Order: sequence, then structure tokens, then C-alpha cells
Amino acid sequence: MISKGRALREGVYRRVFLIGSLAVKTPRLHQLAAGLRCNRWEREMWRVWRPKFGWPNLCPILFADRVGFFVVMPRADRPATEQEAHEALGDHYPEITSDTKPAGFGKVGYRVVVLDYGLPDAKTIRERRASYAKR
Repeated sequence: MISKGRALREGVYRRVFLIGSLAVKTPRLHQLAAGLRCNRWEREMWRVWRPKFGWPNLCPILFADRVGFFVVMPRADRPATEQEAHEALGDHYPEITSDTKPAGFGKVGYRVVVLDYGLPDAKTIRERRASYAKR
């Protein structure tokens, strides 16, 4: 999973192509709308809400198109342990992710980060956006 060769990871809504030091997330065709929403939400979280709230534990986005076809992030050096994942959430759960499984976290450089913070549901995204905007 973390080795530096090429690999493919299949999620419910997206495929993650692990190529060298990069992770490239693309929507799955049979879940296209939800996969696009996941990618767009990650982009919005990184560009809009992370700077506003100072969330330090989101995996950086190196590139993300506006439509949601691609999100490019650094590839995790190794998976996070359960303890590391718990510590990485800090006081920010459930604000930064809805997935608290250790597999959703990884070590990038010296930090443990949330690797998957996309949301597939349009209603949930609207509710989160409204909640964030009120603060």
C-alpha cells in the first residue's frame, strides 16, 4: 500500500492511483457524481476552510481541478497507527473528516494527516458549508 511502485486503491466513490510520491484520486465511473463531489469537497476544504480554521492535519492538495476529475496529493510514507490517527483528529473531529478509521490516515513527512476528507453527499456538504460559514 505504501510502497513507492505503482498501485491502485479502490474506494466506494473514487479510485486512487499511487504513482511514485503522488496519490491521484479520480471518481469511479459507476459513482461518478459522488466521486466528483468528494474531490470538489476536498479541494474546498483545503483551499477555503483549512486556512480559515487552521486545521493542520489535512493531507496537502498539490492540484485539484474545479470539476472534480482529479485531486493530487503527496503519497503517504506509511499508514498511521490507531494511536496516531486518534491524535491527528485532535479537537477537529467531526469537522475535518467523517471517517475515523486508521486507514484514512497516513504519515506524510513528519506529520500524520487525514488522507481522505471527501464527502459524497450533497446535503451533508451543504450543511457543513453552512456550519463553517456561521463561525
